Formats: sequence, structure tokens, C-alpha cells
Amino acid sequence: MNRRAYSYLRLSTGPQLKGDGKRRQLKASREYAEANGLELAEDAQYEDLGVSAFKGANVRGGKLGLFLEAVQSGAVKPGSFLLVESLDRLTRQELLKAQSLFLSIIQGGINVVTLADGRLYPAGTNDLGDLIYSLVVMARAHEESQIKSQRIGAAWKNKRTRAASQIPMTKWCPAWVKLAEDRTCYEPIPERVEIVRGIFEDAASGMGVYSITTA
Repeated sequence: MNRRAYSYLRLSTGPQLKGDGKRRQLKASREYAEANGLELAEDAQYEDLGVSAFKGANVRGGKLGLFLEAVQSGAVKPGSFLLVESLDRLTRQELLKAQSLFLSIIQGGINVVTLADGRLYPAGTNDLGDLIYSLVVMARAHEESQIKSQRIGAAWKNKRTRAASQIPMTKWCPAWVKLAEDRTCYEPIPERVEIVRGIFEDAASGMGVYSITTA
């Protein structure tokens, strides 16, 4: 059996990127490799940082896609191990797409290990329990992301509705205005308005961009 292992990390959100997720996942990969006599490919880690798996971005243009290409080309040998924190790091797509991705990995001769529960999905497995369990995990991951997406969409729809009533959608705005304390409108910041007005006047008089920015 090939005893080489590859770590795949995926962090999708701001809080995850700022937190301890990357260190935690790498630590778990190293500990599992050491405990099971695997050679962790430190020079070939696959990381998708700031990439969502809900619509398969990590496969289409991410490092997981590169890993799959390496498996198909033989650069990653059959019998190797793919270490992931959980199956939802691989995919959060709808169930049929998630299942197809998962099966393409194990049918490509790769053993998949989910570090959170220490579960091993052997390459080419036909074990009914493994397959059912993986389906349940992936279905739940998709449902969680779908609910989150719907909530975010509803929140932005509400903001757009408020904006149509001339109520500000967000506190983010051009640097020369600010959100009023009652949050019903934006108010100009006089000193910044003067700077912006001066920029337009200089440009209208023929002054170049470099001269304006260094004036």
C-alpha cells in the first residue's frame, strides 16, 4: 500500500481565515499521519483559503480540482491518503454532485480520512455503511449552506427594499459622507467634501492625476 498522505484544507469565511482553522487542520493531519505510519506530503499540501464549496468553486478553480487532476494523471499514486477535517471541507454541493465528487476520489484509488471523527473511507470501498454515512454527512452540509445562503439572500432583499424607500442599505458609503445617527440617510463630511470638490476642479482645469494626488 502506498503510505503517502496529502492534506487538504479549506477555509471559506472571514472568521475562519482569521481564526485557528488552518493551524488546527494541519496539526490534525500531521498527528494522524504520524500515528498511522503515513508519510505526509509537506511539499504538496492543497489549500483553498477563502474558497466556498457550496457551488463547487474549490473544484472548478481551486486546489481540490488540482488534486483531482493529479490523481487522474498519476502524479498522486493509487493507494495514497487524502486527509480532510470533514467531508464538508471537500464539498457542500447538492447531494448528487457531492456524491459524484466523493466517489471520483475513492474510485480513483485514494483513501479518504476525515480527521474530526477518525473515519477511513478506503479506496474503492463498496461498504454500504460507509456510503450511507457519507451521504448523510454531505446532505447535511449542503442543507446548512443552503439555509445560510437563503438567509443572506433574504437579508439583502430586505436591504434593497429599504433602499428603494431611500433608506440606506448599509453603513458602507463613499468616504466623504457618513451614515446619520438615526440611520435614515447619509450626511456629508464638510472637510472631505471640500477635498473631493477640489479634485474635480483641478481635473477640470487640466491638471493630471499624478499632480492632483501629490498636490
